Amino acid sequence: MPPQLPPTLRIHHNPDPTAPNRRSLHTTTAFPTPGTTIATFTTPLLALPDGPSMRTTCNYCLRTTTTELTTTPSTNPGSQSPTLTLKACTACQTAVYCGAACQRAHWKAGHKGECGMLARVRDVQGGDRDRALPTPAFFGEGEGVLEGNVEGFRADGELWRDFELQAKGAVVYAGLGEGWLGRAREVLCKIQTNAFNRLDADTGMTGIFLDAGLAMVNHSCVPNAFIGFDKRTAVLRTERPIQEGEEITISYIDNTLPKSARHEALRLYHFKCDCPRCKDDLDVYEVCRTSPHLRLNSFSLQPDLTKLRNPSIDKAKVSKEEIEAIYKKWKALGEPEGNDEDDHLKLAQARWEVCQPLVEAKMWAVEPLPTTISQLAMRWQTSYKMVVYALPLLCFVSTECDPIKLVAPFMPWRIKGVMAIVMLLAVTGEFTASGELATRCTHEGLVGTLAMADQVSMCEALLRLAVHHGSIGASEDWGVLKEAKAMLADLESLQGREQESRLLQAWAKDPEDPEGAAFFESQVLGPIKTLSSFAVEGLEAMLGGKSLVKR
Repeated sequence: MPPQLPPTLRIHHNPDPTAPNRRSLHTTTAFPTPGTTIATFTTPLLALPDGPSMRTTCNYCLRTTTTELTTTPSTNPGSQSPTLTLKACTACQTAVYCGAACQRAHWKAGHKGECGMLARVRDVQGGDRDRALPTPAFFGEGEGVLEGNVEGFRADGELWRDFELQAKGAVVYAGLGEGWLGRAREVLCKIQTNAFNRLDADTGMTGIFLDAGLAMVNHSCVPNAFIGFDKRTAVLRTERPIQEGEEITISYIDNTLPKSARHEALRLYHFKCDCPRCKDDLDVYEVCRTSPHLRLNSFSLQPDLTKLRNPSIDKAKVSKEEIEAIYKKWKALGEPEGNDEDDHLKLAQARWEVCQPLVEAKMWAVEPLPTTISQLAMRWQTSYKMVVYALPLLCFVSTECDPIKLVAPFMPWRIKGVMAIVMLLAVTGEFTASGELATRCTHEGLVGTLAMADQVSMCEALLRLAVHHGSIGASEDWGVLKEAKAMLADLESLQGREQESRLLQAWAKDPEDPEGAAFFESQVLGPIKTLSSFAVEGLEAMLGGKSLVKR
């Protein structure tokens, strides 16, 4: 039986047996505005947290005990969301719930089939509830239409052996006979092929989401839609205008990676992508130049559309083949095994060295260079000594990398980047007010810029960006958006800022308002650009062996 779909979607069947996509999702109406909700999916076959998060997440509604935005500084504890109190199922002592309603709903949704199995797993593991993994015993209506790619997985020896081991464990703990092994393997293949990863570290969201209808949507490295998750609901939104009858596509992977890396990431889906980005091997700058989203950046931290269309890069310095080799060499460096600062610094230095051809070409948005900078910024964000130096890096990524990689400013990652700057401005603002900044930072330009900047107005402007674009690209319950709204309300209540707030409100309402635009340019965008200009200098000093930190 075909899955039930919202009225805005229909399944298209391709009669060509050799076609890579035999089924696809198409619209039944036009969606001319980017960020528009195409459909919501509220009755998934599976929606569950991962193993490590099973004890901190309601196993039905998927609300988490963690705070809504993990980057919130300790100086603003009042804006954090209250934690949940979760109670365990009395029978298996493994699944946890935020209330009786969720417990009853989860029992009907499938827990009644897995409860005994989880109890047996707990008993075998000596009562270690945190190690027990949720194992869905049954699928609901719609599972039969899902593609499993069983033969493709069977050809992958290592992965198939892992599936066999998991299937045997599920069959044994479920009390079923060996005749169920094939069925269990097929279920695992279908989950691997069709489930979506709900991971969002900033809001504590983890786990998988599987809906038979949503699973029909095909991949493209230049998609026209994207998916967001809100607890037990998936929302399909337009990334660009979509015509009536047009096929809906999303990206299953990070579509900003080099071509070979994208195809490797798609290996487990058992198809070769032939989208325009792959056919012509377009890099992120080429995709950005012709993007229908460019004009939306007029209200962003990179409003210079000419710079997005004609970036100051030198492609002659590095070929696409060399970029592929750079990425492979970068990946081969691996990850540090522990949390030792010296190990992390050595890895960052090695990555920076590998990326030098991209640095020389000023191709800041081409991977793996943006990730190298972003990961170092995230590391410095949580470092007592380096937190001030993280700010220029985040400003640089938000102005030189993200607008090229993710052209639509309402994409969640762009909004998170803006919010990360807000959080650091809150921290450095306190350092500036207390006089501590000069004792922490050796960079005179950085100290001087922050000392002269109206950091409160900068925060307000960035929060207005986050609220505007977050309201387009995410649900109202998205933790990042809720945090932005709460912080903006706090700033608007401050006394003595009526003039500044009035100008920023005028700018947010109309980015071309003369007074508002001039205030934004001088008091917000100007300092952001100046801070961004210090990023490369700081990277070269720190990763070149020179310390930026005062001893």
